[in-house]
Amino acid sequence: MIRVATQADLPQVVAVHQAAFKGFLMTELGPRFLRGYYQQVLAYPHHLFLVWQSAGEAPIEGFVAGFLHPHAFYQQLRARKWSLALGAATHLICHPHRWGRVLASLRRAQTLAQPCDTGKLTAELASLAVLPQSQGKGIGKALTLAFLQAAQDKGAQRVYLTTDALNNDAVNAFYQRLGFRVTRQFWHTPQRLMNKYVYDFADQQVAWKG
Repeated sequence: MIRVATQADLPQVVAVHQAAFKGFLMTELGPRFLRGYYQQVLAYPHHLFLVWQSAGEAPIEGFVAGFLHPHAFYQQLRARKWSLALGAATHLICHPHRWGRVLASLRRAQTLAQPCDTGKLTAELASLAVLPQSQGKGIGKALTLAFLQAAQDKGAQRVYLTTDALNNDAVNAFYQRLGFRVTRQFWHTPQRLMNKYVYDFADQQVAWKG
């Protein structure tokens, strides 16, 4: 049911993202922007990109995307920011109030593009999405565990992710149950407080089949 994502999966990946993340900035920048972003993930040599599909002809119900050496991915993303911007241009012209959030995201990406020498090979879990009608079936858990396993198989010593700290209790509890621990909080914008979670393979042990 879980397999490696391919270029042919991108239209369905975009559709799942749009359904799972309504109201989020990346969704509001439109499907062309989303496809460009996930194309960049696939083009990155150290990507980790998995999809959930119950059968060969069935629609994709969920996916998880991320990468090793996150700073190198964000450097690649910055180098191609203008092509991504073109994908979002129409949505930004029609909704100029989104520029503040876009600029905050660009500043965040610039920070993440700086090498951070922790002494540990790190992976970022950047996106985890499941169709609303498919939630509650354990798909998100299975995808997260598969991502952790894939990252460990490639030598990662820890995995991190960020998610909203406020009004997001179910998601925070989900990651905590899997062994992720909050290492810091930060304000992405003046209205959006984020939790940074880390799963350290040296400190935690996942029951992969649990």
